[in-house]
Order: sequence, then C-alpha cells, then structure tokens
Amino acid sequence: MAFLVLVSVDQLSMIMGATTTQRIWDDLAGGFVVGLLLFFEERRRRRYLAQRLEVIALMNHHVRNALQVIKYAHYSADELKIIEESVARIEWALREILPGKNLDATAARTSAPAEKQESRQRAS
Repeated sequence: MAFLVLVSVDQLSMIMGATTTQRIWDDLAGGFVVGLLLFFEERRRRRYLAQRLEVIALMNHHVRNALQVIKYAHYSADELKIIEESVARIEWALREILPGKNLDATAARTSAPAEKQESRQRAS
C-alpha cells in the first residue's frame, strides 16, 4: 500500500514538472514518513505483546500458588476450607486476569481476594 502511494506521488511530481533533485527529496521524505509509521506500529505491537505476557505471568503465578496449596492441603486439619480457598483463587484469576480487558489495572491487582482478606485481618 505504501509502495503504491509513493509511486503515485512520484508519478504525480513527474507530471507536475518536478526536477530530479526535487523528486529525490520527495522520495526521501516519503520513505521517512513510511519508516515512522512502521516504527510506531511496531512499538504498539511490542507493547501489546508485553501486556499479554504480563497477563500470562500473573495467571501462572496465581494458579501455581493455588495448586501448590491444594497439593499440600492433606497435611492440614481444615483441608476442605484450604482447597475451597485455592479453587476460589483460581476462579478469581480466570475471571479477573485472563480476560485482559483492562491490562493496565491488572498489574495493580496482583493479589487474590483471599490474600487481601488475610492482610485486612492482620491489620485489624
């Protein structure tokens, strides 16, 4: 697409009687504009991929921690409660982190509801 636009502009400048030097500068300016557009598109794409990788890392963190708790729950007296809390944490992570609708806020919400409740209880 950019190639066709640049060729069209070059042909138009030939028709309008631009000199060879003017056409060269025109082509350089067009190439510079296309380069800038590609640079910003690549920057946007990298930012998007970095956000997606952050979501994956957060999911990995929460699910692995919850599964580890479930794995060792049989050593505890309140085994069922621990498993239910871990399952709730996984469900929370799937609901809040995985959709990725608001990636900027995702980084601020890295602790699961059970962790927030525990920190509130400790503060009291």
